[in-house]
Amino acid sequence: MSIATSITGGSASSQLMDLLTVMADPNAYKAKLDALEAATAENKKYVEALGPASEIVDLRDKAKASREEADAYKTTTTAEADAVLAAAKDQAATIVADAKDQAKKLVAAAKTKADAADALMDKALGAQAQVDAAVAAATAAQADYETKAADLEARMTAAATAQAEAEAYRDSLAAKAQAFAKGL
Repeated sequence: MSIATSITGGSASSQLMDLLTVMADPNAYKAKLDALEAATAENKKYVEALGPASEIVDLRDKAKASREEADAYKTTTTAEADAVLAAAKDQAATIVADAKDQAKKLVAAAKTKADAADALMDKALGAQAQVDAAVAAATAAQADYETKAADLEARMTAAATAQAEAEAYRDSLAAKAQAFAKGL
């Protein structure tokens, strides 16, 4: 490159001429200066944005690391929760199975006791029937006894009357025999 060439590859002499032309006209110079200041202000925004942008990138990297850590923690806790849930399900299944076994045993014991109670009830009802029959037989025997006792009483009264009559007849025969013997 020669001195006559600018950085952009254009002719340096034509740029120098443009600069001199702009400086010669104060309005054009002012417009170019305002444009340069506006461009500089615009570039400052981008330069200033680079600082927060690097912070944003840094925050994004930290957020990504936190998210990865949270995902790992979630995976770990999910596995632990699944293990606890599986253990709880197994324990619940064991408890339910034990409860069912206990319930079966209790039902069997209750059935045995109910059967024994039914047998005792049947025996008691049989004994009650025997007692009822014995009471009925005793009542009938009592009535028969009372009837026979009344009949015996009547017969004894009749026998006592017959004996009294026989004794009276005997006494009258004895008196007649004495009177006959005296009369002889």
